[in-house]
Amino acid sequence: MTTVLVTGAAGMLGRQLLPRLIAAGYATRGMSRRARPAGIPDNAAWFSADVETGAGLADALAGVEVVVHAASSARVRSYEIDVEGTRRLVDAAAARGVAHFIYISIVGIERIPTPYYKNKVAAEETIIAGRVPWTILRATQFHDLIDRFIAGYLRGPFALAPLSYRYQPVDAGEVAAALCECAIRGPCGRAPDMGGPQVHTIAQLIKPWLAAHRLRRLVIPRIERDEVARAFRLGYNTCPDNRQGRIAWEEWLRTRAAQP
Repeated sequence: MTTVLVTGAAGMLGRQLLPRLIAAGYATRGMSRRARPAGIPDNAAWFSADVETGAGLADALAGVEVVVHAASSARVRSYEIDVEGTRRLVDAAAARGVAHFIYISIVGIERIPTPYYKNKVAAEETIIAGRVPWTILRATQFHDLIDRFIAGYLRGPFALAPLSYRYQPVDAGEVAAALCECAIRGPCGRAPDMGGPQVHTIAQLIKPWLAAHRLRRLVIPRIERDEVARAFRLGYNTCPDNRQGRIAWEEWLRTRAAQP
């Protein structure tokens, strides 16, 4: 039985991926700096290891044939985790004879000059230059992330938001299913980008969000004129020709609202 290790397994995507790999017949391991959290499937092994320091990596990788690298940090020590940590993991995987290294990345990162996106580009380059056959899947922003963005804009009595930014929300579970298919297919290099079924502006996303939460807010456009803002206004983070995701934003909101 093929053994798959998922880094960042305590995160949103990792938690969705573990049961899908198990259902596909893989011996599945989750890995995180955190202790095993609640809700991880009983038949998934758990390893506490850290890509930033290398602590525990050798044990986590022992006997592993496929690595799905989902560990990342957008805000804190991103270079150390996303760049240096990815390099450390790729080298350790090569030393252990891993046959397939799968990386989840983000659509448009080479065109949007944020520090985090630059680190993701560097991580991709490390994987491509490494000694392990690889697959890189880039996805658009998850529904959950857009939900957090909008909740942040609407904390006060009115919303100040970049209303013209474009997003193509995709369901994390659908991306997890695509990563599972990558494991089944084997190394393929750059997989086709993956996006949700619709491209929206923030203005279009906020309206159903307010309705789903039964809220009313004054929404004021936040004007930003730098290169990053221009990239998001032009939708460089979207892939309109790749709409593999089927769960639309409003459907996701209804499902979330129905949860206890």
